[in-house]
Amino acid sequence: MSEIGIIGERDRVLCFMAAGFTVYEASPDDTEKAEKTLREAAERSAILFITATLAEALHDSVARYDHAATPAIIPLPESGGGLGTAAMKRAVERAVGADIVFRD
Repeated sequence: MSEIGIIGERDRVLCFMAAGFTVYEASPDDTEKAEKTLREAAERSAILFITATLAEALHDSVARYDHAATPAIIPLPESGGGLGTAAMKRAVERAVGADIVFRD
């Protein structure tokens, strides 16, 4: 059964459990274990959110899913910009045809 999941550092993702997300804990400090967790989460999820810090640490592993139908892996935007914000901006521009959120 497909689910909506989130993967990242424990203190950043645990609160999503209250919203019904399946939470996968992974640390950018242990990339080998994090890659294994990412594969497990990707097998079970239709949509998988990932913290920006972890997405940067697992860039090559996350990129393998870029052209797959599932899961849709979405980096979470962080305050101050970064990978998640850039990914969100590209997604909005692709969907709408213009930058209506960030207006850069």
